[in-house]
Amino acid sequence: MLVETVCGRLFVEVQGSGPDVVLWHSLLCDGGMWAPQVAVLRDRYRVINVDAPGHGRSAPTTRPYTMDDCVTAAEQVMDALGAGRAAWCGLSWGGMVAMRLALRAPERVAALALMATSAREERPAKKPGYRVLQGLVRVVGATRLVQAPILPLFFTAETRRMRPDRVEAFSARLLRMDRTSLIHAADAVIFERDDISAEIGRIEAPALVVVGEEDRATPPAEAELIAEQIPGAELVRVPGAAHLVNLEQPERVNAALLRFLDAQLARGA
Repeated sequence: MLVETVCGRLFVEVQGSGPDVVLWHSLLCDGGMWAPQVAVLRDRYRVINVDAPGHGRSAPTTRPYTMDDCVTAAEQVMDALGAGRAAWCGLSWGGMVAMRLALRAPERVAALALMATSAREERPAKKPGYRVLQGLVRVVGATRLVQAPILPLFFTAETRRMRPDRVEAFSARLLRMDRTSLIHAADAVIFERDDISAEIGRIEAPALVVVGEEDRATPPAEAELIAEQIPGAELVRVPGAAHLVNLEQPERVNAALLRFLDAQLARGA
């Protein structure tokens, strides 16, 4: 279904029944990224899988938006689905939205699974390189040339060598993305993202923080900071994984995620 939000029409896929779990993916991905997790979550939860603004089956974005707009859009999706309170599972962009939602509307967040994400603004040293890539996308789209420096951030060398099917699926989706939508998303998520690291200590929801040990996009230090700041948060470091930790090590991630959600949502019930 399509939900009208401040960030345009967002495609949302709903599977399963039970307590609500909202999924929001990484920049440059779509809801299909969560296939290994949806396969196990839908047996016990109602999974609300969101294609973020301008990504996947959501409508292309025609104007700039902010991270705060993304939080508003997330609330509008929850309202449209009748999800007054839900567990949130977000990777990178999704984790950034989830933490901000937990700060703005704590009553709506039952638990947080934060994967490969950051509470800080993008590191200044990385922004010039990202600007170059954004400029190339503006001119030629997300071509294979543009993807060349991105793939090592998202996948380990081992995955790129031994599981090229996973890399190719990501690459094929990226090739189809609307270039203007990618530019707006990069502005919101990378270049204009604010630092909330001093605020996340106020988050009351139980939190699971997951990071790939080889993640260079949001390194383990970012996850460690989040786990230190959110009271009672659990940190899980996953070997053999870079940024898309849920795709590279789905069994490890699923085991940690199910254990966490089962404990927290059963307690909430």
